[in-house]
Amino acid sequence: MRLVKCRNPWGLKEWGGDWSDGSDKWTDELKTLLKVEQKDDGVFFISYEDYLHFYKETVICKYLNGGDLSVIEDEQGTCEFCV
Repeated sequence: MRLVKCRNPWGLKEWGGDWSDGSDKWTDELKTLLKVEQKDDGVFFISYEDYLHFYKETVICKYLNGGDLSVIEDEQGTCEFCV
């Protein structure tokens, strides 16, 4: 299984399907290994296949833990489904 770990920097929405925080696909061992927490923090896992199917755009930015510069604007427009 190939998983993608994503972070929504605004923390307002998370994936809710397979491999989401509350998914029954997780084993206790995998949750511990990948540090999966069931909380609405904007961080989530999604299968690579679902990622390709459901997301048409991805913005990659440098994350500074706790800093207010963790989101860097780019030339692309934003939309409701940008993560």
